[in-house]
Amino acid sequence: MAVPDFPTDHPLPPRQPKDVRTAVLLALFLGPLGLMYTSVGGGLFTLFLMIVLGLFTVGIGIVPVWMLSVLWAYLSASHSRQLAEAPPGPGADR
Repeated sequence: MAVPDFPTDHPLPPRQPKDVRTAVLLALFLGPLGLMYTSVGGGLFTLFLMIVLGLFTVGIGIVPVWMLSVLWAYLSASHSRQLAEAPPGPGADR
């Protein structure tokens, strides 16, 4: 079976940076589900961690994981903003 020949010489459009305030508020009120605004993998990981720790600690482990979600959302959104504001490096026109 032949591999189709798709043009790959055009650059991808730049990703829009995530708003830090929105990310933190979503994570503060929705926890791991709000973290999925900035990091889907991080949100799924903290959701799994919250369920496991919540079961083993009878609900007490939910609070630190919730705060971890807020911190992760802040760091992820601020990192995406830094990447969007950074000038393109060498080889970015490829």
